[in-house]
Amino acid sequence: MNCRCSRFPVLLDIYQRYLLQANMSDFKSEVSRCYTAGTLERLVSHSDASVRRAAVLALGSTGEMSSVRILVSALRDADRTVAILAENALHSIWNRAGDESDQRMLQNLSRMVSSGEAAMAVTFASLQLEKTPRFAEIWFQRASAWFELGEYEYAREDLETVLDLNPFHFDAYVLLGYVHMETGRTVQALRAFRNALDINPGLKNTQLRKRTSAFLRQARSN
Repeated sequence: MNCRCSRFPVLLDIYQRYLLQANMSDFKSEVSRCYTAGTLERLVSHSDASVRRAAVLALGSTGEMSSVRILVSALRDADRTVAILAENALHSIWNRAGDESDQRMLQNLSRMVSSGEAAMAVTFASLQLEKTPRFAEIWFQRASAWFELGEYEYAREDLETVLDLNPFHFDAYVLLGYVHMETGRTVQALRAFRNALDINPGLKNTQLRKRTSAFLRQARSN
């Protein structure tokens, strides 16, 4: 493949093959041969929506934390597919912050929390944090576990650490809003939810956030 002849069509060709074949390994390999992260970041602002989609997907599969800011800007893209891809890309990059062992532990913690093993998740997350204290997603999983256990102050403390490490973590703001809801802090809950929406306006369109919207309506009427 000649990657130097016309960059935009090459990226679009790679993207179209991915859409047809759904082979992420080939997509990543082809993108890595032809593009640097800096070039992909510039293409996130391209006038053609298909180019923006391809660039965002590529950054999600190959990018690092340095690409987070440009992906956050893509959460406001007029093309809804670009915005959805940007949200997925951010999660992918955040989850890759550690090495392979750390990432496996993160997956295990997520499974524990979702399967009702919150106490076990707290224990394993605490051990992991001794090794990787700057891995924000581990803090987020422990906060989620604390929340499930009804330990809202511990959850709040962990979420504040998440946001210190990653101020763009809209999920942490949402969970912080729920923490404040549970502890009767209406003003703080509203602020947390608004911060989440300021970063990622698409949250208001998801089924998961209906509870948040209902709370916001109730709070405004009080």
